[in-house]
Amino acid sequence: MVLSGPRALLLEMAHPLVAAGVAEHSDFQRQPLRRLFRTVGVMTAINFEPASRARAAVAHTRGCHGRVRGTLAQDVGPYLAGTPYRADDPLLQLWVVATLIDSVLVVYEHLVRPLALREKQAYYAGGLQLGRAFGIPAELMPPEYDDFQTYVDAMVRSDALTVGPAGRAVVNALMTPRGLGRASRLASFVSIGLTPPRLREAFGFRWTESDERRLQRLGRISRRLRPWTPTPLVVHPQALFAEWRLRHASG
Repeated sequence: MVLSGPRALLLEMAHPLVAAGVAEHSDFQRQPLRRLFRTVGVMTAINFEPASRARAAVAHTRGCHGRVRGTLAQDVGPYLAGTPYRADDPLLQLWVVATLIDSVLVVYEHLVRPLALREKQAYYAGGLQLGRAFGIPAELMPPEYDDFQTYVDAMVRSDALTVGPAGRAVVNALMTPRGLGRASRLASFVSIGLTPPRLREAFGFRWTESDERRLQRLGRISRRLRPWTPTPLVVHPQALFAEWRLRHASG
């Protein structure tokens, strides 16, 4: 989940209205990693924390979203200057949630193992909880995994995702934070490689055949090593603790 975060952020920032909200209502220049860690923290709370903490994390995030609104400063793709945006717009929230779900599945398959269709369906069924938590109307959420994948594919192909100056500025700040530039780029290598090529290019990332070979080699090695790697090294601590709580409660 942590390694999939940069990919999700790239997909989010490819949407001009989402990018404008982040660029104009966050301190991404001075604290570029804050939003990424906050998003991962909210997902972790929803999935693994007791209900009271999960509700608190969602309430705090929705409160922050309620204050984020404005208009585009310039034309970006099909969106004209002056187009209004707000972070609690259900359509924008749907795309943000979709990037999180899709990125976890894509990165998991590359680094851990392929997933059967029924496993993807089960994961997406759990992901619907994330949509409900953020108040996305049920009729907007694709009801099944196949519908969800159709929606993501259509968005990636369409000019609804057009990388503009705001999105590029946020991503550049994230990938090259002061003092951590090279380390951050290395940590995001998998996410960059698994981002749809047209968006990767639009953000200005150079991706060579050598990079692609490294990405595929890394995936093969990771998938081979995963069954032999001690669980505490590769599973989120809060997930392990949540499993312990469930076993303790049922025992």
